[in-house]
Amino acid sequence: MDRAYNGFNESTPLQDESMARILVIGNSERALLGLTASVAGLSHFVKSACDEDSLADAVANGSPDLVVIDLTAADSSLDSAKDLIASYDQVAEAPRLAVVESTSVKGADSKYLDDFILDPFDVSELSLRIARLLDRNQRLRAGKVLACDGLEIDTESFEVTVDSRQLALTFKEFELLRFLASHPGRVHTREALLNQVWGYEYFGGLRTVDVHVRRIRAKLGAKYEQFIQTVHGVGYKFVP
Repeated sequence: MDRAYNGFNESTPLQDESMARILVIGNSERALLGLTASVAGLSHFVKSACDEDSLADAVANGSPDLVVIDLTAADSSLDSAKDLIASYDQVAEAPRLAVVESTSVKGADSKYLDDFILDPFDVSELSLRIARLLDRNQRLRAGKVLACDGLEIDTESFEVTVDSRQLALTFKEFELLRFLASHPGRVHTREALLNQVWGYEYFGGLRTVDVHVRRIRAKLGAKYEQFIQTVHGVGYKFVP
């Protein structure tokens, strides 16, 4: 039996803060029994949905903290899952973990998914992936993670990832990227960036900023380097 979160709302405290509301969706209720039981066994409140009626019931009194999408059935597709939850903002905004067959990972690299796990899976790995996504989402809500189209800057752990790949940035490179991303669309002169990142007592030349921007772009790669744009004659800006 599901540990239903239906009936709980934001004003109703959970018995255990570590227990998250998790929505499991797929093609049929019967096909979801095993996956739902695995998630519920990790001490989470779980509801499952396979159509609009069951989804409406599942989110009637509480938004999920995480959505687990079962893509293991032969007729399952990411498009159908997206269509099912698209009209529910409180569902569409939750992080998404897909379960896919080990023989086929088609669609698992979609930007729509935050992570995926291969089936058959080890329950301990499922627990780890769920916990990681829940923690990431909590930090996002707390403003500790700056996220933009595959790029994530964790201001608490000083980590930067692109498409889940961690970048090896120096501290100054991280601080420069973090500062620019914290003020999207705003143009900063080289002098201002030098003062903000290196401090007023830094006596290095303005070329220091250019060198660090070039290094950051190189590490971001061709796909993301355009986030830092040069404003000729002025300085730089972050454009998501």
